[in-house]
Amino acid sequence: MEAAWEAIWSSGTPIQTILLLCVVCAVGVYLGKAKIKGFTLGVTWVFFVGILFAHFGARVNGDMLRVIQDFGLILFIYALGVQVGPGFVSSFRQHGVWLNLWGLVLIAGGFAALFILLETTGLDLSGLIGTLSGAVTNTPAMAAAQQTATTVLSDPAEILRSTNDMAIATAITYPMGVVGVILVLALLKRLFPHKTDQHSTLVDKESQHTAREYVVSNPALDGQKMSSLQDILGGHFIVSRLFRDGEYITPTKDTLLHTGDHLRVASERGDVERLTYLFGTVEDRNDELKWDNDRDPLVMQRLLVTKESCNGVKLSQLRIRSRFDVNITRVTRNGMELVARPNLRLHMGDRLSAVGREKDIKELANLVGNELKPLDTPYVVSIFLGIALGCLLGMIPVYLPGLAAPLRLGLAGGPIIVGILMGAYGPRFKMNIYITTSANLMLRNLGLALFLGGLGLSSGQHFWEMLVDGPGLEWFAWGTVITIVPTLLVGLVVLKWTNMSYNVASGMLTGAMANPMALSLVSGGDDDDDPTISYATVYPLAMFARVILSQLVVGLFPGLL
Repeated sequence: MEAAWEAIWSSGTPIQTILLLCVVCAVGVYLGKAKIKGFTLGVTWVFFVGILFAHFGARVNGDMLRVIQDFGLILFIYALGVQVGPGFVSSFRQHGVWLNLWGLVLIAGGFAALFILLETTGLDLSGLIGTLSGAVTNTPAMAAAQQTATTVLSDPAEILRSTNDMAIATAITYPMGVVGVILVLALLKRLFPHKTDQHSTLVDKESQHTAREYVVSNPALDGQKMSSLQDILGGHFIVSRLFRDGEYITPTKDTLLHTGDHLRVASERGDVERLTYLFGTVEDRNDELKWDNDRDPLVMQRLLVTKESCNGVKLSQLRIRSRFDVNITRVTRNGMELVARPNLRLHMGDRLSAVGREKDIKELANLVGNELKPLDTPYVVSIFLGIALGCLLGMIPVYLPGLAAPLRLGLAGGPIIVGILMGAYGPRFKMNIYITTSANLMLRNLGLALFLGGLGLSSGQHFWEMLVDGPGLEWFAWGTVITIVPTLLVGLVVLKWTNMSYNVASGMLTGAMANPMALSLVSGGDDDDDPTISYATVYPLAMFARVILSQLVVGLFPGLL
């Protein structure tokens, strides 16, 4: 019996390593589903279960564990990049610029605190990098720092000590990283109660589309072609229908406008004022029944882009209006609604809102596919190709002045950059990068669980020792400071001196701190979408910035590790 237990618990064979890692992941994921008063650490429980196993003597094959751990990190990072890629690029338009700037201010505050602690406390950089990563609940940043440490340090013992300190410090400070942000948001909600009822601020001012009815009362437009209107505003709106003399018309670029025409126009909210000035009159009743009653031969349907021949193709190249007499009013992608501009490139999985006669829409449906089955099977080739390109990019040395060794993006930086680029621009090169939301979530959770489980098993042996007899309590104390102080200061500034609402601010703060648990607890009961949109706007850049900055700090100051 003793021999059997040793074989399972500490033999260090490949199959035993896989067995223990799977058990750690299973137990951790199960615990992550439990909530105490709505609070949970989610998949991060895998990390702590791995630490617990190692503390009680579990030993595995170190070389094999590192391979599995690294591959798990790559899976998580790459799938995350693909998911946020389209939003990452679009987030820098209009309101996204300001939200991301405030997010970068918060990130800068965390790194400023790190350097202050380096100068005043006597703690080494390894522990403080881990402290910062746990305080902002960002384990990929810690992994990136570990990767850089293995390149700038030459002594294997120093590499092991440094990477273990980073992991243990992250584990010690991570729970307070979650709780601290929740406390800050709760305090801000009490300090600025008038901001909690404020809606439709930065997020939906410019980013969401609207459909309105306009009446042509500008005499300068009488007899003008529809194409001339597109030239004036650069195609930032779509006239889906025209009502004239009791007749419904699907307008084309050659359709002539007349005074008194009623137009159904889809546009961005920020263009409503300009369109009102252009047409002369806007009807605010927003009466859909008038445009979609039984006597109207025109119908609206949502069509799903599932043919690879349409992937990466501009809307203008399909010549939908001239070929099918159908208007595309908007495109829905990853939950975001986009105005159907002529230069918009289609992606697999896009949903097109088409307006026209039923027979014409059926012909268009045949062109774009409109079948669910092709989307059920992920295009695995693009996943492996993207991961390979990410690893290749991570291997390229970057020589910067002052660095003791060349900087490499590593297993965290390379895949996230390639993932973002693949998600945003892959279709332009006819690459099918579509992954269903559930499949992407599975890849991320699987990868993160493997990474965290391996990290816990490899570093947990000395966890209790570092917590009780080492600098663990100092790490916890300073991690609490790093979590609360910058978050509170940035929150106070944006809520007191800007027009940002509490919901937008909470999304921005939690996105910059990579803390969805805090977001769901503090603003989960609201019907307002502002927190979620704000979070999604800030999160990609924040994740990318922390990964890169963590590597840069370690590369610039290897002597402080």
